[in-house]
Order: sequence, then structure tokens, then C-alpha cells
Amino acid sequence: MVVRQFVSGIEKQKILLWAALLHDIGKGESGGGHSKRGAKIAKNILSGMGFKREKVETVSFLIREHLTLIKTATRRDINDEETTVFCAGIVKEIELLKMLYLLTVADSIATGHKAWNNWTFSLLRELFLKTLNIMEKGELASSEAFEVIENKKKKLLSAVCSKESEQDVEIHIKTHIETLSPRYLLSTPDHELLEHYRLYRSLGTSEFVWKIETHVESDTRIITICAKDRPGLFSKMAGVYTLNGLDILDARINTWKNGIALDIFTLKPPADQIFEENKWAKTKENLESALSGHLDLTIAINEKLSEQLDHKPPLTSRMHKINIDNNSSSFFTIIEVFSYDFPGLLYKITNALFSCRLDIKLAKIATKVDQVVDVFYVMDFDGQKVDSKERVSLIETAISEVLTAKA
Repeated sequence: MVVRQFVSGIEKQKILLWAALLHDIGKGESGGGHSKRGAKIAKNILSGMGFKREKVETVSFLIREHLTLIKTATRRDINDEETTVFCAGIVKEIELLKMLYLLTVADSIATGHKAWNNWTFSLLRELFLKTLNIMEKGELASSEAFEVIENKKKKLLSAVCSKESEQDVEIHIKTHIETLSPRYLLSTPDHELLEHYRLYRSLGTSEFVWKIETHVESDTRIITICAKDRPGLFSKMAGVYTLNGLDILDARINTWKNGIALDIFTLKPPADQIFEENKWAKTKENLESALSGHLDLTIAINEKLSEQLDHKPPLTSRMHKINIDNNSSSFFTIIEVFSYDFPGLLYKITNALFSCRLDIKLAKIATKVDQVVDVFYVMDFDGQKVDSKERVSLIETAISEVLTAKA
């Protein structure tokens, strides 16, 4: 969907232009976030200019919420219907959603490449379309979910059985389908469900198997890993990527009922793409060693960082923030970590979460210049949210120690 097409379809283009002009007017003023301050200032300006109340309220709303879509797209699970319902509940009107989307795109592009790239745009566009679908269909969107899941199961069964006619294959795929969660089925395209099944069939006695895809449009690499699940698996994967200088943009963690983990990582491409195949071969070798227990990632990463002349340890004077949210999701505790970026940060945070006996189900990583927001959807090892004050405090302490410790 082309952004330019939306502009011509917006009835209140002048209001959108006023919002774009004034959206950052609250920066530099004291008291609260600049979006809320800006909304108040803009309301006073436009009221003083004689604008009608409806137009003033619309501009004020757009300014107040101009960061909502981009923050949600980069920090929340956009495949979770609760996320899109949340956005729809804030916006309430389809015309406002379209205006807010356009303002978000313009603001992000103007901020620069650190805040705007093909990957960020794909997330924002997907969130917009999912929210638009919720607003257009209402309750139908939820009622359709069961039908979608059943259709996906039938398509997967048919796709596998059409290629292989043996009876044991049909029994195997039927058993496999019953191990898949509704969330995984809803969020995964049909062709990927088939690819994941084939990857799983090739696992055998190996520690893991993987598939690497190059996505030219978003300039990313998609790594799909199928492995026997174990505590700390995500942390080990994150550590291996860190060891090889690979940056994670997004991670989807799926654990099937048969004890198999199917994890999908979106990574930035290696810095030296001429020797990219060598980089992946080394990464695979390191992951095999880490999973078999022959590679101590903490030691290896610290040794690598100590060799880097430009490596600086995190400064204890720099502020960080940890937010643990038990309200936004019905099933997961959401942990947000705001910090200044430094090499090995993601591995150290995920290792701290593992030490707190937390299982990471989804991770989103957003970097802006040298600041990072790492978001984790977690459960405890018993599959429950972490809502006791004592455990929340322990988690905050464990992460804080990582952020303030000398490397």
C-alpha cells in the first residue's frame, strides 16, 4: 500500500498539515512528555487563531499520539490481537488512524535513517493494516480467528500429503499439527508453516537445523532455527550472534507442545557481505559449540570485547529504565529495558532473564543512535505471568546490575 495514495484520500489534509507543522512544538518545554506538552500548546495556538473546536481537537489528538504507532510497532507483538485492539481503542476513527499513520511516517523519515528504514516501515505498515482491519470488521475479526486456524491446519495437511502419500506421513503431520499453538498458526503464513514442518523433519538427532533467507526489500536476514527446546536457548542464540557481530532486530520464539523450539530471528546483514557465507558458517559452528556446552559464551564475548580498541564499558552515570508491564497482555509479562547501547548488551540482559527463571517468548529490539529499547514477552518456567512484587523486584535488580556493571 503506497503512502502517497493515502494523502489524496484524506478529507482533512489541512488539519494533517497543521499537525505536521506543530507536532514537535512541545520539545524543550518542561513538564511531561513533549507529545502531551505539544498537544496543549497547539490547542492554545489554534484556538487563538479562531479554528473550530473540532479541528483543534483533531490536531491536538494527532500531536499527542504521534509516537503511539511507531512505539507500538517496534516494542509490541503486532501479531497479538490485543495490540491492535489497543491501538484501535486509542484512535477510534478510521480517518484519524489514516492521518496518524501518515504523520508517523513523515515524522520518522524526517528523524533520519536510525529511526526509519525498510524494516521499521514494514512493522509500522503491518500494524496499521491490522488495526484498520479491526476497526473495519469489529468483533468479526476475533470470530474469524478460529476459522482461520482450522483452514490453516487443513492446508498444511493437504500440502504435506499431496507430496508424500505414505500413511505414516499423514499420521506424523496430523500429530505435528496438534502440537502447534493458535498464536503460532495465526501469525505464520501458510507457506512458512510448510517450510517449518520440513525443517523440523530434517532435525533428526542434530542439536539444531536452520535456514537463512535474504530479504532485499527490508535489507535484513531471516534466520529460522529449529532446535530441541531447553532453558536459556534464546540467550545462547543471542550470545552467538553477539560473538559474531550480528545485530538482532526482532525475534519470534515458538515452542511446540512436543518440546521443539522454532525461533525466527530478523537480523541486520553482516557488515562484510562479500564474505557473508563464511560469517554464517562460523556462526553455525559457534552455536553448535554453545549448545553442546563446549563454548562458554560469557568468557568468549568478554574476550572479544576486551580485544576491541573502541569498546567502552557502560557508564554507571548514564540513566537506564526498566519497565515491567503485566497489564498489556493477558498471557505474558512484558519487560521493557531502556538503555544506552553497548556491545554484548542483549546477551547480558537475556542471560539475566534466564537466571531469573524466565522463558522469553518474543523479543523486539529498537535502536536509536546509541540508545536501545529491548522488549521481551516472558513467562516463568511454569508458563505463568510474573506478577508477584517480590519476583518483579528481583527481575528489575538482575537487569539493573547488568546495565550498571563494568564490562
